Amino acid sequence: MSEEHTTRRQFPRIPVENTVLIHRLGPAEQEALATTRQIGAGGVMVSSVEPMGVDSYLRLKITIGNEIVEATGRVVWENSSEDGAYDVGVAFISIDSAHHERIMSLLKK
Repeated sequence: MSEEHTTRRQFPRIPVENTVLIHRLGPAEQEALATTRQIGAGGVMVSSVEPMGVDSYLRLKITIGNEIVEATGRVVWENSSEDGAYDVGVAFISIDSAHHERIMSLLKK
């Protein structure tokens, strides 16, 4: 990730690997399983075998321990990685307060 991208980030993130079910919303709907790479109060970076498309809206179900954290987000960037997968940056646009607090508890550890 470029230094410029890192300096634009508003929220701290931590590296984590969790399973996430992604449901792309809109006319090109699709569901896919992915893995989180980083998570923070403002969004998540996932690794996906399928591209999601910049500016796509996603419904996310992220497994954190024994809980499912649900959020809606927008793809703000996407890059293909050397292993053929896609690194996808998703900004949260809607997340309920309890799920937001669960993510915040991860950041405080």
